[in-house]
Amino acid sequence: MTKAYDGRTVIADMIEGCNGFVPRSSAIRALRAVCRYFGGQLIYIPVNKTAGGTTEELRGVLTDEAGDRDGGKILERIMSLFGGCQIYIPMERGAFRDIIAREIYELYDGDKKKIRDLCREYGMSFTQVYRLWGKGRDNKIQLSLDFEETN
Repeated sequence: MTKAYDGRTVIADMIEGCNGFVPRSSAIRALRAVCRYFGGQLIYIPVNKTAGGTTEELRGVLTDEAGDRDGGKILERIMSLFGGCQIYIPMERGAFRDIIAREIYELYDGDKKKIRDLCREYGMSFTQVYRLWGKGRDNKIQLSLDFEETN
């Protein structure tokens, strides 16, 4: 039986597949860029690094975000794990919802102009940004409670 993937699971597996090859933060940054560039599309992941449209686009997006060395390693890992498959790449705001919620919580200071800027930056409505701010706040509270329980 084959494993059914949704977009978030594929991205999480790509990040986990890069562990030990590149720093986790580089993999996350690079794959967020992939979601920004290809988000909402079905793309074919090539088996090898031969020149081709998708390979060159992937390489460009990955190396722009993670640098030549790490971008190349991430591309190799993605091709070794998913090569020969057509994969749906989710939108960044769906695949990295928790990270974006934390970023919005840290950036928003209550200023109406600032929330408008965040709406433009993340390509979301006021309601979506405000919901994510609330989720970021709740996650921050939960993390502090979890830390207090372990002490």
